[in-house]
Amino acid sequence: MPTRIQIPHGFALIQRGKASLLVREDYKDLLLRKRVEDFQNYLRADVRTFPPTFFHGRTPHPSIPIREGERVVIRQYVHGGLLRALTQNLYLLGSRSFEELAITEEIRSCGIPTLQPIAAIHQSVLGPLYRACLLTLELPDAVNLIQYLQQFGSHPSPQKLLLKRKMARSAGLLLQRFHRSGFFHGDLQLKNILVLGDEPLLIDFDRSYRKEVLSIKERMKNLLRLNRSVEKWRRMGVPISRTDRWRFFLAYAGEDRSIRTAMQTAIQTCAVRHLFHRCAWTIEDLVGSGQFGARGL
Repeated sequence: MPTRIQIPHGFALIQRGKASLLVREDYKDLLLRKRVEDFQNYLRADVRTFPPTFFHGRTPHPSIPIREGERVVIRQYVHGGLLRALTQNLYLLGSRSFEELAITEEIRSCGIPTLQPIAAIHQSVLGPLYRACLLTLELPDAVNLIQYLQQFGSHPSPQKLLLKRKMARSAGLLLQRFHRSGFFHGDLQLKNILVLGDEPLLIDFDRSYRKEVLSIKERMKNLLRLNRSVEKWRRMGVPISRTDRWRFFLAYAGEDRSIRTAMQTAIQTCAVRHLFHRCAWTIEDLVGSGQFGARGL
């Protein structure tokens, strides 16, 4: 069992064989009856005998029914980039899922819209090696920001254009609130912003952390990561204009002149970096497609 575990209010720590589970009390019996500690079985499920819904990140995330009107998404932790071809879903030391659940609950307690986690699982494999997953309640009508933007096309109607502008501003204000609460996002990209109705939500807080006050450097690091994601998906045809980007940035900065100055400087100096990241995206696409996978090593 991982040591020095932060147990959020309303959660319980349970040991089942080689698996440690941090489970929300009001879902504990339901999840244990589902034997979610053997989450690998759900990831390998034959859809003919157990028809889950699948969401896609780095790997498919099965969504399983938990009770009437509710489903749970199982997100397994998998390395990104070239490391994925070598270690895939094995991690060394720590407990990523427990840490993410704890900070997600902290973010929720600040009133910042996000998913509701109900369990984290840490499954020991060999010595300090482990697999992990996080379980969250499914929001069936939510889409990520990429999917949301794709519906507008390159020439949106005036009505749709107003919705797009409103969402850019709302997303900027959401990130402003997130940062002002002291949170740093470990992987801020378009896929990690969901849209439910007309409200944006932040998700996926693996490797995120909280400080009393974030430095401007930390805030710019998050914004530049998001800007790289915007550039990547814009190249792939997602309709994001410079005006959309600046509307987001201006909403984020508000009347803070120091943030506006830092953002302008950061964006002006990051153009050269895009060449490097374009190469990295190409390599990651090859890895993800299997053209440069484990069989080729």
